[in-house]
Amino acid sequence: MQLTKKASYGLIAISELARSPDARPLSASSIAGRYELPAPFVEKILHRLKQSGLVDSRQGRAGGYVLAKDPGDVSVRQVLQALDESIDLVGCLGTDACCDLTSICPTKSAWGSINQRFHALLDSLTLEDLQQPVDLGTRSPDEQAVPEST
Repeated sequence: MQLTKKASYGLIAISELARSPDARPLSASSIAGRYELPAPFVEKILHRLKQSGLVDSRQGRAGGYVLAKDPGDVSVRQVLQALDESIDLVGCLGTDACCDLTSICPTKSAWGSINQRFHALLDSLTLEDLQQPVDLGTRSPDEQAVPEST
């Protein structure tokens, strides 16, 4: 899986909203300018995130976009799904099976297991997490950290 520009820019834009001091509205053009992104594309992405309920907009001179939820309540998976991004590692795991071997593929089960863990990871990472360094380590998202014995 490789993120599209829409997904990448969407995560950048919504992360900017999450880190905005005092939840101050940010314009699409200010976000685009900071990262040298195409402003019309960022505007379209933010509009889509607004339609999904993850972002709100404020009108007027000091208007712009704000996060509609607490950053800790918005997962990376939610953002990607709001942007209609495929988050399946291989096409045969999505709703449109695109491979002639889907019914007999010997690796589909393994990819399915990996895909489930990947989805769990995307569910566990929030916008709040994106504001700080994330140590993904080698544990699966559902494993608890085990304290080292001294």
